Amino acid sequence: MRIKERNDQALLRVLGEHLRKLLRQRRVGDVSVVGVPTSARRQRWRGYCLPQRLAANLGLPLLSDFHCLGDPAPRKALRGYDARRAQRSVFAYRGRLSGTVVLVDDVITSGQTLKHARDALLAAGAERVVCLCLARVAGRAVS
Repeated sequence: MRIKERNDQALLRVLGEHLRKLLRQRRVGDVSVVGVPTSARRQRWRGYCLPQRLAANLGLPLLSDFHCLGDPAPRKALRGYDARRAQRSVFAYRGRLSGTVVLVDDVITSGQTLKHARDALLAAGAERVVCLCLARVAGRAVS
């Protein structure tokens, strides 16, 4: 929450270093990295996109041109698992990808946002997408 709500840059750098070490330990090889984009409205309201800032702090080649289309409500604001699953986030990567992409998000609620973002990267040509998140909402099954 210190990063998401208070924009704590020092903690962001520390977490970026830990996530980079985790990727090295997992031997994912040469990768590009991108954060799950938030809607333009939410990004204007907050002033930044946290997953993209996390991705930038990994010290890996950073992809751009990945966008959230529309303005989906935050999943935590939706009541009930079925309501969260029913809302579909739509993402588009403008361009062609190749190789492995690390997709970074801050929190997994239902797993649907991450799934749809991954699917958009695969559709753009990524051969493999490795998902990397900081936290998962307790008691939820990730699909």
